Amino acid sequence: MYRLGTIGFAYDDWAGVFYPPRVKPERRLELYARQFDTVELDTTFYAVPPRDRLRRWANAVPDSFRFSFKTPRDVTHEGLVGTPATLDVMRHFLDTMRELGERFGVILIQFPPSFGAVRAADLDKLLDVIADRGDGLRFAVEFRHGSWWSDATVRTLRSRNLAWASADQPTEAVAGVSPADTQQGGGVHAPRPAIVTADFFYLRWVGNHGQYPSNAVEVADPTPRLRWWADQLRPITPAPGSPNGSSVREIFAYAGNSYAGHGPLTVRRYMRLTGLPEPPPPELTDPTQGSLF
Repeated sequence: MYRLGTIGFAYDDWAGVFYPPRVKPERRLELYARQFDTVELDTTFYAVPPRDRLRRWANAVPDSFRFSFKTPRDVTHEGLVGTPATLDVMRHFLDTMRELGERFGVILIQFPPSFGAVRAADLDKLLDVIADRGDGLRFAVEFRHGSWWSDATVRTLRSRNLAWASADQPTEAVAGVSPADTQQGGGVHAPRPAIVTADFFYLRWVGNHGQYPSNAVEVADPTPRLRWWADQLRPITPAPGSPNGSSVREIFAYAGNSYAGHGPLTVRRYMRLTGLPEPPPPELTDPTQGSLF
């Protein structure tokens, strides 16, 4: 049911903490995949990766591993959503990402806080492209303007089996949402309670970008927030062999370094809180005496 990982994996500060001290950058993904079975990457936000890079990533992980990616900013931020040029970028992006094959997870479509519900017609144009070129792929949509929180948005996403992405981050990152509309605790704010609009759920523990000086130390204790999320997700998480009526089959959840200081520890905390199997501690020494690192 659960796929848990971090937002990104190629952090230099993780050397000596999550990776061996002198690990080569090209070996990080392989070692990461020994700990978690999914990762969210935002490298695609800046540019569509070449196909040979996607093939290298796919070959570095087990068949059961899943990659999730952020939609290019040329689609959601830089250009005008719904214009022919923007839609062409989305088509190229979707065609390219198919190179991952069965290791493909979810594409996150994250809109800026300025993108409000008055742009619903432009959103529909983008979703039509997804319906045309995204067959077999999964998508999660992250809204950051409060005007989208409506029954109409729920109906739109459910009709297309698109997940409403939940992002736990400071209130000021979500335009049009007042503190009274959020739950508070642990130094960050959560959005409104989980809204199920697809047969999978997508959650991002984001926090406040850049609030911690290091990516290798847990600075804050996210336990209150993680416990709140566990309570939110429990009703939509069927126990093995005991269906509870939920339509959700998988839950993808990713922790960023800015949430509590070190993403991998946030993921492990959630595993412990929910009784999920926790991977063994990462190997920080080179058992082959130099052949790998």
